Amino acid sequence: MAKLYDQITQLLDGSVDAAVVLDGERRVLHYNPAYEGLTGLRGRQLAEKVKAGAHCYELFKLEICEKHCLGCKVREVGRRLRVDEIQARRGDGEDLTFIVTAAPVELDGGERVVVETYRDVTADVRIQRRLKVALEHERRAKEDLEEKVRERTAELRAAQAQLVHQEKMSSLGRLVAGIAHELNNPINFVYGNVDFLGQYMEDLLRLVALVDTSDLPADLREKLEVLKREVELDFLVDDWRKLLRSIRAGAERTADIVADLKSFARTGGTELGEADIVGGIDTTLNLIGPLLKNRVEVRRNIVPGVPRVLCNAGHVNQVFMNILTNAAQAITGTGWIEVSIHTLDDGATIRVEICDSGPGIKPELMAKISDPFFTTKEVGEGTGLGLWICANIVRAHGGTLTWGNRPGAGAEFIVTLPVRGPELREDAEAHG
Repeated sequence: MAKLYDQITQLLDGSVDAAVVLDGERRVLHYNPAYEGLTGLRGRQLAEKVKAGAHCYELFKLEICEKHCLGCKVREVGRRLRVDEIQARRGDGEDLTFIVTAAPVELDGGERVVVETYRDVTADVRIQRRLKVALEHERRAKEDLEEKVRERTAELRAAQAQLVHQEKMSSLGRLVAGIAHELNNPINFVYGNVDFLGQYMEDLLRLVALVDTSDLPADLREKLEVLKREVELDFLVDDWRKLLRSIRAGAERTADIVADLKSFARTGGTELGEADIVGGIDTTLNLIGPLLKNRVEVRRNIVPGVPRVLCNAGHVNQVFMNILTNAAQAITGTGWIEVSIHTLDDGATIRVEICDSGPGIKPELMAKISDPFFTTKEVGEGTGLGLWICANIVRAHGGTLTWGNRPGAGAEFIVTLPVRGPELREDAEAHG
């Protein structure tokens, strides 16, 4: 026994790792100098405790000592075991991390002991933890960068789409203005000649009335009576004025539509001018008349004396065109749209409220509807840019655009604009 035991203790004494030899009761039979440094006890104090039969957990306690004693487990299974990253507190109070190894040894005389070694890996663990933190930080930084790239890509796509939309709107405006100009000539021709046509009819009918048929031969008189019946002269005399009034009303209506088209198409770039918001909304309602006819009632609640607003009329008209068109399309069957306009802040701000009787905005979509490319319409029916462009236009004018659901009704959009608004920002050029 002495020979093998001496060899073990000499080997342990020369190890840089702390080590002890334990008997079956977990009492310390031997310890090396490195172990002494862990206990925080001076040499004589430690020697006296060991001589008195101190247990290993009384001298240096590991976190596994109470419930998962490694030495006890080794004696049970009869083979070497190792546990990584075991926490312990050194005698001076510093927290350390160890790799603990326990091996059963049978001495020359048959006595069984356990040799435990404690390799201090505190520095390695700290380095690994720092590396882990650094890697986690790098991973998060990479994710943040990727998110920023996605955001910038979406912004670039939105900007590109907005530029395309602006060019399309500009081209459409020029086309509408050109068509309206070309339509003016035939409309003026019709409208200008209606009165002459009426006068001619009056003269012809007066001339027919003066003809005395009694002096005509019987056969000619008979032919004339047959012709009167064929052309329904009595009905013609009664109906021609109604027909002429219908032609005049149609020409006037067409002229009004052309005037509205020319007014709506006159965007004027980014130049500001005083605009009649009430008149602009009325023009917009006239233009979307086919969406409303015989289906949607328009309720107007306008406080008298609404001031003119310094703005880009074409851009602001586009905002109301988008909101009113969406409201009309949201109503299935019959319903109503209510437009309220009044002033705030002693006349310094106008407030336009547009409410409809549609189904309203779903709560889960409330925060998304102004996002670029977000749309609830079918593919090909909407780009998802309308409300986003509207919000930018209103913001560029120093105003606000908000939305929600009105109790007992559908969606409600509220636009506020300063009467003497700020100059359009440079980036407002893309908000056409």
